[in-house]
Amino acid sequence: MKKHALLLSRSLLILVVLAGCCTLALAADKKAKQPKQVKHPPLSAQEQYIACDACHAETTPDLHKQWFDSRHGVGMVKCYQCHGTFETFRVTPTRQDCAVCHENMIKKCPQDKACWQCHPAHSFKAKK
Repeated sequence: MKKHALLLSRSLLILVVLAGCCTLALAADKKAKQPKQVKHPPLSAQEQYIACDACHAETTPDLHKQWFDSRHGVGMVKCYQCHGTFETFRVTPTRQDCAVCHENMIKKCPQDKACWQCHPAHSFKAKK
């Protein structure tokens, strides 16, 4: 009986160790698959008060023109409304960011796709 209990406790210990290792491996794999957070280049406190488009008209003119000529540019939708502020900057907006203004459209769109998979970023026209 003692041998059986000892064997059972060893087996249980091995299972616990293996489960812990698998959990750690899955967590490490999930962390490795997360996209790298892109940070905005450092700006001085004074530069942070300048509107995004004022700087991007010079630094990324093609991107600025795409936005400026789009419905969002014409409607004066500001960069931070989709991409966050300097402190919370994100290159790629989330579906929740789009839903702030486009809640009804988000409900109609495929849930497994990001908005820009059907609407190219900054041009906002449906892909053909």
